[in-house]
Amino acid sequence: MQSLTLSDLKLGLTDLLDKRKSALLRSSSGKTYEPMLAKKLEEISALPPVVIGGKALAAELEETDVEHDSFGKAIWHLTEAYLRHPQISPESVAAATRIRRAFIPALSELKASYADEARAAIERKKLLRQHKADLERFPVADGETLHDWIIGFLDAGERLHSMLSDRADVKETSRKGAGALRAATIGLLSRLRAGLTDEVEHNSKLPSDLDAQVFGYLDELHIPRAAAARVKKKRAVPEAPAPSAPPEIA
Repeated sequence: MQSLTLSDLKLGLTDLLDKRKSALLRSSSGKTYEPMLAKKLEEISALPPVVIGGKALAAELEETDVEHDSFGKAIWHLTEAYLRHPQISPESVAAATRIRRAFIPALSELKASYADEARAAIERKKLLRQHKADLERFPVADGETLHDWIIGFLDAGERLHSMLSDRADVKETSRKGAGALRAATIGLLSRLRAGLTDEVEHNSKLPSDLDAQVFGYLDELHIPRAAAARVKKKRAVPEAPAPSAPPEIA
């Protein structure tokens, strides 16, 4: 169970101490470890969500950045179409130019850091009212206008700011404490499993599949994590160079 994250442990312990509690308490080991595991679940649940999430926050940041950049590309290409069309009215060309200048002057801006994109979104949101008429001049699919797209673009940028702020709120000491809590919890579960195995082996009154009844969900959580860890480790190991051919003998 070494690959389980804090998020996995929170899910697994919640399941173990609820749905699987009756199976857990059939053994002496389960009765001994149940209060200790309940305490660990309480401690994990008290951690800030950003600590429990860990990698999940990074994934959420990436997903929000993709949303932000997708809105930005859609807005840029739509205005580009109006700017390139040979028969669009001068008024529409002027409106598209103002929108481009105010909200997304260049596609290259979408390659900026999360922090730079967040800062730009906060500043540009102040321009929404000023450019509302220009934005509503351009209808898009599903009964919306470019104004709706701009709001989606800027909202995604602001969410980047909020998530970066949340991440900054987590002190390094909190992360270290969370790591120690994760290790301690996995250690408890491992010792419980060893004790349970011994009991099943020496007590014929216990069902032979008690381990699966108790640890089934935790194993389901562990398997994909362990597989991903193996793949990552394999990719990190450079392949040995192919042996050179022996020199030809004249």
